[in-house]
Amino acid sequence: MYLSPPSLPQTPLCLAALITNTFSYSFPGNGNLVFNAIHSSMRQWGSSLNHNGMSFFLATVPEGTELYHGDWRSNPIKGPEWLAFEPEHALVFTHPFPHNPPPKDGRPQPPPPLQLQQVAGKLNQAEDGFLHTFAAAKDLRLLYVDGMSAGKTHNGTMDSQDYILFLNELGDGGGGMFDEMARARLFCQMVQEKWDGRLDGMLRMEAGFEIILCDFARDLEALRVTRVRASEQGKPGDQIGQHAGEMWLPAVASRYWSIGGDRVILNYEHFLTAYLYELDLFSEGGNLPRLKHVPPDQLERMRRDLDALIMNHEPNELSVNWQAVADMVVERYGNRLRYLASGQASTLRQLQQEIEDALSPFIDYDQRNSSVEVERCSAQFVRQSTTVTSVAGGAVLSVSRSVCATLLEALDYTDYHTVVNQIQGLIDYLSWTAWKDCNGCGDHEICMIPMWPMGTVDDYNHPQCRDFSRLNGDGPRYWGGNPRRRMSALPLSF
Repeated sequence: MYLSPPSLPQTPLCLAALITNTFSYSFPGNGNLVFNAIHSSMRQWGSSLNHNGMSFFLATVPEGTELYHGDWRSNPIKGPEWLAFEPEHALVFTHPFPHNPPPKDGRPQPPPPLQLQQVAGKLNQAEDGFLHTFAAAKDLRLLYVDGMSAGKTHNGTMDSQDYILFLNELGDGGGGMFDEMARARLFCQMVQEKWDGRLDGMLRMEAGFEIILCDFARDLEALRVTRVRASEQGKPGDQIGQHAGEMWLPAVASRYWSIGGDRVILNYEHFLTAYLYELDLFSEGGNLPRLKHVPPDQLERMRRDLDALIMNHEPNELSVNWQAVADMVVERYGNRLRYLASGQASTLRQLQQEIEDALSPFIDYDQRNSSVEVERCSAQFVRQSTTVTSVAGGAVLSVSRSVCATLLEALDYTDYHTVVNQIQGLIDYLSWTAWKDCNGCGDHEICMIPMWPMGTVDDYNHPQCRDFSRLNGDGPRYWGGNPRRRMSALPLSF
């Protein structure tokens, strides 16, 4: 389970009794959900598992960053259009795909045979497409919509766009889902008419991160346009071509834990998340949040706050990198917590020795004070000069305190199973995506998880190492339906 329902696990000793208000920010509920949004931001791995993003960040792509656009044409690209961070991602779009007609009753229809034949003929005539390579001509100012927000699915991946950003103007999760150009044009219209041109585009993720950029001529320097080899292009039979897929997904997987090279910098001091609005995000059951059932009037405050975020703050404002702090918390405690819950430590003494080893740097054995020990432990990775006033900082400290307080509490237990259950409850609450990583895949393998439009149900439940030549896997599809239908929802160029 990767997003626990918004409630703390039951614990014999109230965590609040152990926590003092050393820091200036007192965090409300859902700290685990906000922590995970921060930890997974701009990461393919966590954003694929927690694919229903509920947060908006201001983002900067630094001047000079190389970006890519695939097209079957060599003509100069005008906006709005799409850019990829990995060239292999853009190569998939160097060929036009057969697209379905507008959906009826929320369900896409297969193209008529004659239309499919006509499109296939055009594909064969335009067999060799082009890779357009650009550099950002300035620092690009973007709105980052987290999760797998470029996944054209009914699973909730587009909820934050449809119900917060676009006010459901593109259709109720159906017709609008498949008209990506309408989505791009509406966003760029909002940038000019609603936000006074304060953004250059939108940043999203599918199998790879993408930018919808409003003005290519203004914001990019064209570096080159190169013909691609035919084997890298999608064919009508499999929509992406096996070799293209073998290139695409490994390139994407290389960014599982970082977009790399500071190519995207997020403003963590000021961002927006639905987890702080007392919305019933889990009323339909399951482990992933949804917005489609929330009454529109309950979302109005979040819409106003999104406008204020864009109008009152800059993507490049000075910001503490709270993701880096969250990383250190996960890296310090992730493996240890999993070990403690695994039963490998077979006695109470062994369990508590492991726990004390983790906590001993924060304990003064001449003068024990549980509240002080929790604060020392939870503040380990926060610089002394930092005053925590932001939502991100509050969430990171909230989760750190939960870990430290739960471990400290477990030292007083006298029953082995009580300790194990307490640790397992903490793990369920934290739901760190790192615990689902395969670890140790071979040089020609990736740890396969569902990344729209590919992936199976088993890939989500049990990620496993898979060779580049068989990445798509067998069994029920995670995103539902036919992979060819899902590919038809991709934009015509990228």
